[in-house]
Amino acid sequence: MNKNDFHISHVGSASILLIFTVLSLVSFAVLSLSSASADYRLSENLAKRQLMYYEACHKGNAFVAAVNSGYSEGETDGIIEKSIPFTDNQTLDIAITAGASGHSAEGETVCTVTKWKVVSHADYDYDTPLPVMK
Repeated sequence: MNKNDFHISHVGSASILLIFTVLSLVSFAVLSLSSASADYRLSENLAKRQLMYYEACHKGNAFVAAVNSGYSEGETDGIIEKSIPFTDNQTLDIAITAGASGHSAEGETVCTVTKWKVVSHADYDYDTPLPVMK
């Protein structure tokens, strides 16, 4: 037997396993970071939209208080309507109907909010099929 006949097949297996493990950990870390970044951007956009919605609600409450105080501009058939935009394609539509009695005991106008609705004005086509298989 020759002393130079030795097998070197297991010499780098530990290094290859270590490299594979490090690459796996780095790829999972990058995926986690990109997912966290996307979630942060989404929550930031939702927070901005919520803030704009609540500002529109605040303006709507001021409109209701103005109607209660006697504001009647734009009244048609006892209904006063107002549309408050809060995004590029959404509005808060409010409709108020004056009460039958007209005034309360304190002298304020009695009114009923008949519509308080978020309306989208964008043209979305939700019936668009996906080109999966034809």
